[in-house]
Amino acid sequence: MPNPRNWAYNLLRKSERLFKTDMIYVARSGFWLTLGQVVSVGLAFISSLFFANVVPKEVYGNYKFIIATTSILGALSLTGMGTVVVQAVARGAEGVFGDAVRTTLKWGVIMLGAAILSGGYYFAHDNSTLGFSFLIAGASMLLINSYSLYGNYLVGKKNFKDGTVYNTISQIVITTSVILMAVLTKNILAIVSAYFIMGAATTIFFYRRAVSKNHLNSVRDDSLIAYSKHISVMNFFGTFANQLDKVLIFHYLGAANLAIYVFAQAIPDQFKGAFKNLFGIAFPKYATIPESDLRSSIIKKVLQLTAISVILALIYIFSAPFIFNLLFPKYIDAIFFSQIYILGLITIPGITLFGIYFQVKKDVLMMYRLTAISHISTIIVTVFFVYKYGLLGAVIANGLSWLIMLLAYGYYFLEDKPSFLSK
Repeated sequence: MPNPRNWAYNLLRKSERLFKTDMIYVARSGFWLTLGQVVSVGLAFISSLFFANVVPKEVYGNYKFIIATTSILGALSLTGMGTVVVQAVARGAEGVFGDAVRTTLKWGVIMLGAAILSGGYYFAHDNSTLGFSFLIAGASMLLINSYSLYGNYLVGKKNFKDGTVYNTISQIVITTSVILMAVLTKNILAIVSAYFIMGAATTIFFYRRAVSKNHLNSVRDDSLIAYSKHISVMNFFGTFANQLDKVLIFHYLGAANLAIYVFAQAIPDQFKGAFKNLFGIAFPKYATIPESDLRSSIIKKVLQLTAISVILALIYIFSAPFIFNLLFPKYIDAIFFSQIYILGLITIPGITLFGIYFQVKKDVLMMYRLTAISHISTIIVTVFFVYKYGLLGAVIANGLSWLIMLLAYGYYFLEDKPSFLSK
């Protein structure tokens, strides 16, 4: 009788001819990332059900506004350190991890100062809820942004098992705390406090655990720390551009409309999360392969994953009315917006993989150019379409900005002359 394990191994090896990928690596790594994604989707589903049917739209809208705004503040820290840690550890320079944590803590003071100023603004305008929310968020994110780099270290080590287990437990603790606080109080400040404080506590706990389980070498690459600052500047404008729609909707259309908008994005964003996990597998692999193989591999993956995303988008468009009527009956107004929003999924494989190409090459000038094109265009179309067309404009602006990004990334990828050909 054939051994099932050998049969699966042989099947994966044969499939490599089709996918041009190390399928054993994908299967081993993908199991844990897929498990983590399943748990993440499950928790997001439970959380969405709760907020959709128990919490008033105004409360949920205020909560999401705080999360969106503090995300912009959080981007003032060295968010580019994550990419650098993955790249360095994958190449054996594990000493970069400790340097990255210390440097992120130091630079995080800028973000903390901005959070204090934001809190002071709302205190001055007699809104103590938002005032205290920004103070709690700022102090928590200083710790979260620094110590969460353990996850990037584990990705660089290709230790997807521990990374998935730690992240899953953290999500369970945070989601449970937020739901429990919402049930007991329905108070925005209490819900926000549970989210950020538990996030900081679990991050520090698993950072200490990851460090104690792994013996880090002392190999360093000082150039990568400087490189991370360039990525962080780009990430700030990216976060600002991506969260701007929520801030504008909250201020111009109100918390209830922001809640509708967030639910329109909820399920499509889970598809994006699944792709993110796949790219999490790919990045450490791409960081170590020769440039001569990198371009051809990326082109093939873009075509394959874009085809899959088209199929997923069509399935969701037809099933969205049934999903919302069954699970989110108070948010029927979000169906049409959600069907339009999912179309942006088609652009994600190209944007991400072309971006990985320039990250692996550490082509800072090109990344700045792409960042400027992408985020300036996103900000312009978001401000115009939200002001002109409200919620529908925000959804259209998302899709249009992603399309512009895809065209820009694709154009410069095709125009880039590989260094091995220029020698």
